[in-house]
Amino acid sequence: MTDRDYAAWMAVRAIGEAATRSTSTNPATIVGFMRSGHFELAAYKGARLSFRSWDGQLRQPVLLADARSLVSVSPQPGFLHQSSELDTLGVDKPETKCRMG
Repeated sequence: MTDRDYAAWMAVRAIGEAATRSTSTNPATIVGFMRSGHFELAAYKGARLSFRSWDGQLRQPVLLADARSLVSVSPQPGFLHQSSELDTLGVDKPETKCRMG
């Protein structure tokens, strides 16, 4: 699976999960549910994935690898965050100017 394949699979899976859990086919309702604190997406990386409410970015672990092996998975242990340990990666809400509607 390439990175493009994975992105497409995750997008379809997220929409399907949100539609199922929100019991709606209305696109606005589905998007609203995906950005709510109630949405979680089980992925193969072992973490409960969700979308940031302010910019729509998917929160997910980053796999650090070399050509032959997995070296580590970030976020690294010990980095704490008030809402999600996955928000320790990248720019956080108070620091960003991105406000996707």
